[in-house]
Amino acid sequence: MKETIEFIKTLWSNKRTKSLAILIIYLIFFIFAFTFIGSGTKKNIKPIDESKKELDQNEKFDLANVTNYFAEIIGNETFTYDSVSNTIIYNETSYDLESKPEVLSNYDLTIFKPSNISKLLENGILESTNHIENTKTYLIKISDFEKIVYEKDIINEENIKITTYLDNSKIIVDLSNYYDYVVNIELRD
Repeated sequence: MKETIEFIKTLWSNKRTKSLAILIIYLIFFIFAFTFIGSGTKKNIKPIDESKKELDQNEKFDLANVTNYFAEIIGNETFTYDSVSNTIIYNETSYDLESKPEVLSNYDLTIFKPSNISKLLENGILESTNHIENTKTYLIKISDFEKIVYEKDIINEENIKITTYLDNSKIIVDLSNYYDYVVNIELRD
């Protein structure tokens, strides 16, 4: 043991071996430091839960088959539409869809069929998820909207927003960028 200490003292007294020893000590320190830091930054990638994926597809499928809904259109003119009775209520007066007032002639109620909204959502991009309100908001290009609803090919990169509640009880279609109105759709069983 005494011989080892004497050998280290001899090496330490030489400037070249002392510098080499210090470099080796720094090298060992940085290897441990980078290993320690690198091991703490690994991201655990969760596999996609197939049952959740199937649930999302079933929600869209159910929406495509809904025929009983209530729509509230809020814009320059505000009115409601009931799909079962096929009636419009405007200014507290009830009208058949065919005999709707002239003021409402610009509003096309076929846009708000859940089957059309389901097709729009398939082409939409998920913008945000609100876990407090249990909603998802999708962006749909107006060119996709025109193609799906009216079968017209136009070029327009602006977006409309569709917000769906996760229990599929309500859908909000924000057409304010395009038609200057918003539609609240209440789905019924």
